[in-house]
Amino acid sequence: MKFSFQFREYSPKIEEIYGTILTLGNGHIGIRGEIELEPTVYGTTVIGIYDYTPYFYREIVNAPRVIGLDMIFNGEPINISTHKLLKYEKELDIEKGSLKTWVELETNKGTRIYYESLRIVHGKRKNVALLKFKFKTDKKGVLTLINPIDIDVANPSYRPEILVKHCDVEELDFGEDFIYAGVKTIDRKYTLDIASSLLPNEKVDRSVIKSAKGIAEVLSIEVEANRVYEFVKYMIISSEKVPDLKDKALKELREVKKLGFNKLFAEHKEYWSEIWKKAKVEIYGDEEAEKCLNFNIFHLIQSLPRDSNISLAARGIHGFGYRGHVFWDTEIYALPFFIAVFPEDAKRMLIYRHKNLEAAKKNAKLNGYEGAQFPWESVDDGYEATPSLIPLDMMGKELVRIYTREEEHHITADISYIVDFYYKFTNDEDFMAKYGLEIIFETARFWASRIEFDEKKGYVIKKVIGPDEYHEHVDNNFFTNLMAKHNLLLGVTYYKKALKRGGTWKDTVDRVGIREEEVQKWNEIAKKIYLPRQIDGVFEEFDGYFDLEDYSVDPHGIGEARLPEEIRKKIGKTKLIKQADVIAAQYLLKDQFDIKTIKKNFDYYIVRTTHASSLSMPIYAIVASWLGYEDLAYEYFMKCAYADLKNLYGNTHDGFHLAAAGGAWQVLFRGFCGIDIEGNCIKIAPRLPSKWKAVKFGFSFRGAWLEIKITPKEVVVKNVEGKKTIKLDILGKELLLRPNEQIVVSF
Repeated sequence: MKFSFQFREYSPKIEEIYGTILTLGNGHIGIRGEIELEPTVYGTTVIGIYDYTPYFYREIVNAPRVIGLDMIFNGEPINISTHKLLKYEKELDIEKGSLKTWVELETNKGTRIYYESLRIVHGKRKNVALLKFKFKTDKKGVLTLINPIDIDVANPSYRPEILVKHCDVEELDFGEDFIYAGVKTIDRKYTLDIASSLLPNEKVDRSVIKSAKGIAEVLSIEVEANRVYEFVKYMIISSEKVPDLKDKALKELREVKKLGFNKLFAEHKEYWSEIWKKAKVEIYGDEEAEKCLNFNIFHLIQSLPRDSNISLAARGIHGFGYRGHVFWDTEIYALPFFIAVFPEDAKRMLIYRHKNLEAAKKNAKLNGYEGAQFPWESVDDGYEATPSLIPLDMMGKELVRIYTREEEHHITADISYIVDFYYKFTNDEDFMAKYGLEIIFETARFWASRIEFDEKKGYVIKKVIGPDEYHEHVDNNFFTNLMAKHNLLLGVTYYKKALKRGGTWKDTVDRVGIREEEVQKWNEIAKKIYLPRQIDGVFEEFDGYFDLEDYSVDPHGIGEARLPEEIRKKIGKTKLIKQADVIAAQYLLKDQFDIKTIKKNFDYYIVRTTHASSLSMPIYAIVASWLGYEDLAYEYFMKCAYADLKNLYGNTHDGFHLAAAGGAWQVLFRGFCGIDIEGNCIKIAPRLPSKWKAVKFGFSFRGAWLEIKITPKEVVVKNVEGKKTIKLDILGKELLLRPNEQIVVSF
């Protein structure tokens, strides 16, 4: 696999987009892709480091910038935006996890400068980032290099004019071969120790400066014309909660400098080589799709937290969109990829939810409910982080009221759903005993207390927001009611399993205090839960939806800008929806619907969906593939894969759309390849795009690693790792796949 992406434009606005799509990370550090030679508002993202902020409760911290580099030649600052730019090129190599930059410019004094850099955020050594760069000029003179740790960073707030500073400086220090900054978040919860060193391959003069902006080492060197000079910048960013963190950070800096760039880069390439052995997807006959899909997988993996203290943020490590908060995007869109390919990593993210179960129980109690109600937006402490109000002006006179924290409750059922999905894939009984069962039981308790009884309709759920966020305060949202029903039935099913299995499963039942009469009530509610009316086979999205003003859109478009102004102003009073809602429920719970019903609902809602959210097209693409709408399915798949590469939503600068990335993989897995888990069986019913000659990838299932190759004429499945026989259903043909064996089914 050799995938690299080239970019050749420069402007401050484009650079912000590059910043997101060229981000490098390793589950601890995230460094955006803006060029190191230019100033930027973006510092360093350290996964899991949050701090209090106005309106948004807590947000991920814009930590000190370490990647920056200033150059002065013969007294003239080398700034690409103020000189004549002759060449500007960047290359992201996702195979190696590296970013290269080439710059050629002519200064205002007529000097030609050539600059080349190679940047990595080390895969194995989670505290380490490296920058290797070369400098050449057509004139001799004095080159001054400034290597800063820039502490003068802040988060953009609800207005661009307002910045929120999250880091207090504890110490600035230096020695003969290092500079150091120790900072704490304002809430005093987190400490960051940052050390850096710039090594030349020539003798230089070195000094250090301190200022309000931080600390920097300054290197001066006499350079000859047309000779290449090479430097390596070593960076350590540590946030471990250990004593003597400064000493540990400086020790690590000395260790990596001793190893040198080449050995460290070799380690890093080996790390990504091992990752790609599991994660890569090969698509024969469609190089564009293959590259784009793997590009999205690369960014998913980079954003994966290294521990269970936080989960995958909606916009990754790439920016401050949604303030680094965790949504249902993680469970429904991103986690299926990790469950299938890296199940141990998926497990950590599910343990994050369990770690915050007590916070979810407090949230439920605060709102007058029982059990656990997970927040719509979550952060490091698990409490609700969704703002109630966002000011639109400096004085706070214009406010946008946000109701999702109060009404978008389906996330609680979404988390329960993915716990069950994880167990189906992994058969991880230890996880279920320690974490999963409790999540399912406590969320079932929430729904039992949230639901009301109506004499005419049965059990109803009033005043909610479904995935379609255009319509607020609605009763009986189809998605919410159906997912709540599923959650309650999971509680019933796993209670019975726990009693039958005994041991640690039964211990969890006793610890959580689940009783037979409570479970019987869950079952009764689930059986009598009300679903909105059905007309001509189409389910009403919520009570009264069919009575709204009708309006349809071209299903090939994206967003609300294409709508007439009068429609945009009253969009909540029309049948337009933001994203998949009824169709999302039919995707997640497909076994509850026949294909004719799914088709009727798809045909109805697809022309009433604006796709203003990046969460919309993945689900529609999958269902379109089930229905045989090949062209539409492929179009949506490519739009998911291109969401950030082409800035389709116009906000890529705010961070990566990880839901679209995970969704694109699901289109491949559950849509085009038609893979589903049913009991102990893997069902495969491919519907490949006509231009694809074959697709090949791997996934994990209950301890086995399976390699699958699908062509228009056959399915090949190999059981590479594992000791158990796997049951398969390939296009209705039931087969047994034994360890180290391969099955070929032609059609």
